[in-house]
Amino acid sequence: MKTLVLITLAIILLTTSCVGRTEAKSFSTTDKTVATYTGPIIDMHVHAYSRQTPMFGLENYNPLTRQTYIGSESLQKHQEETFKKFKKHNIVRAMVANGSAWHKLDSSLVIIGEGHYNSIDELKQKHKNGKLQVLGEVAPNYQGLLPTDKSLTPYFDLANELEIPIGFHLYPGGPPGGAYFAYPKTRAFQGKPLQLEEILFSRPKMKLYVMHAGWPFLEDMKALMYAHPQVYVDLGVICWGIPRVEFHNFLEGLVDAGFGDRIMFGSDQMVWVNTIDEGIEAVNSAAFLSMQQKEDIFYNNAARFLGLTKAQIKRDKEL
Repeated sequence: MKTLVLITLAIILLTTSCVGRTEAKSFSTTDKTVATYTGPIIDMHVHAYSRQTPMFGLENYNPLTRQTYIGSESLQKHQEETFKKFKKHNIVRAMVANGSAWHKLDSSLVIIGEGHYNSIDELKQKHKNGKLQVLGEVAPNYQGLLPTDKSLTPYFDLANELEIPIGFHLYPGGPPGGAYFAYPKTRAFQGKPLQLEEILFSRPKMKLYVMHAGWPFLEDMKALMYAHPQVYVDLGVICWGIPRVEFHNFLEGLVDAGFGDRIMFGSDQMVWVNTIDEGIEAVNSAAFLSMQQKEDIFYNNAARFLGLTKAQIKRDKEL
């Protein structure tokens, strides 16, 4: 369960110190001026919490990017600061894991996600009560489970039965080297996207998106998307958690392979709300993307994947 494992990570970090209306503006990169998308955004990967955790207020140092992030100070501050980021960046919809409480604040913005730490019966009841719109984040790698583990079959079946999207976490499995301290059961090989192939073949109508875009297994991810046109990806965590050059290389690989219309923005905002800013900037600063491709990644692809109506899209464009 991501919430619990993040608590462990936070304690360790403490001890180690560590399609929409488009407006454009420009900013300079090291080699050229790049237009910035400022239209509506759908964030397909956000986290909320139902109780106070030791992560709040703690520093998170990333040795790959040399960046330090400060967590929100409290449960209330986390909610307030995240919604401020939504407003600042024109994020009109967000898939929020454990998002029931936030949904009460803005039901048109918050898409409620729930993971596999709930029982099947609990998820069915939540869906019946309007409290489940996406089965996600499903992240069994923290428990050392492969996607093909039999215990996960009922969750894929449920997503298929309820006709709701499922957001499946493959890799990264926490911070660099996390298997040695925070996530002892996770393994790098568990992140290979092609493990999902037979699961998809047996449920061809299931709407599945691979969180973190299957990084770093680019070739596997391209093969899976080529074979299964229903598979989408989000850019959660890799848009700020790995060096910008690496992120751009990976993203460009997917775009050059022809999958630009199935890539969705996701921040994977946990308690470090500034990662939303960095994730958006990372996509906007990609010189190889046209404005249309940015608009697709930030809004159009997710709108299609979620099956938004023309009226919903019109509303988002007018916000």
